[in-house]
Amino acid sequence: MGVDMIRSILLPIGEGSLSSVAREFAFWLAKKDGSRIHSLAVIDIKTFEIPVLGTPDGFMPSVVTPPITESQGLLSEMTVLARERLETIGRECSARSIPNSADLKTGIPSEVITSAAVAHDIVIMARGGYSRSLSGEKRVDPLVSQVIRGSIRPVLVAGQKFQAGETLNLLMAFDGSIHAGRALTVAAELGKRPGVSTTLVTIAATEEAGKETQAPAEEYLYHHDITPKKQIVIGAKPSEMICGLVTEAKSDILIMGAYGHRPMREMLFGSTTERVLSHCAATVILQA
Repeated sequence: MGVDMIRSILLPIGEGSLSSVAREFAFWLAKKDGSRIHSLAVIDIKTFEIPVLGTPDGFMPSVVTPPITESQGLLSEMTVLARERLETIGRECSARSIPNSADLKTGIPSEVITSAAVAHDIVIMARGGYSRSLSGEKRVDPLVSQVIRGSIRPVLVAGQKFQAGETLNLLMAFDGSIHAGRALTVAAELGKRPGVSTTLVTIAATEEAGKETQAPAEEYLYHHDITPKKQIVIGAKPSEMICGLVTEAKSDILIMGAYGHRPMREMLFGSTTERVLSHCAATVILQA
């Protein structure tokens, strides 16, 4: 994604109050001339499978399909509900003069969303509201993590609240990894918007190491007419420190790479990114 290139926003629809926050972020991003929102409803194919207890020899399947009549009734009910939500978003976009298109698909949600993301510039999701089995909206929905892992586009995970005002504080966490480098394009795009204040932060073992790591990121932003505030933090626990910095600076948006330097991406995702999503109230934009 290049600078000034958030033209098409993919908005997978969910339910609940957190989903409304995600929509507000989509509307804010789409205010720029030429931007549009593509809302996507996905009916989970696994909804039509019923888990059963198989025999020791594996003769019985682990899941079975409900009777056809029952499946058709459930599909019809879910389709009507999904279309209503898509129509609601369509009306909200029209009221704001934002071009909008919509799609309804059946499949495995993570696969459908990551495949659709290729055609857009950014994916916007709520922290919850996609999986009915989750209790409480403060937990991070498993679907969100799956999309972050599989999407080649940046994924914006909306925070607990959002109110577009005269100023927005953006915190770009840069660790020198290739994923953080890719995330700089998002920081450059948003940092140029009116009222957005950008802070570039690096967590390192020493001040000297932090400055060396941070230098190319600062130069990149400078080339895009952004002069960020800079901060070097000495420490070894990025996830905890980033959350603390977000709270201290009252950041509205945190941008970071979904992975760092470790070779085992899943391990890093579990220990850092998941913690940030679970403990930071701010909106987080992650780039794989």
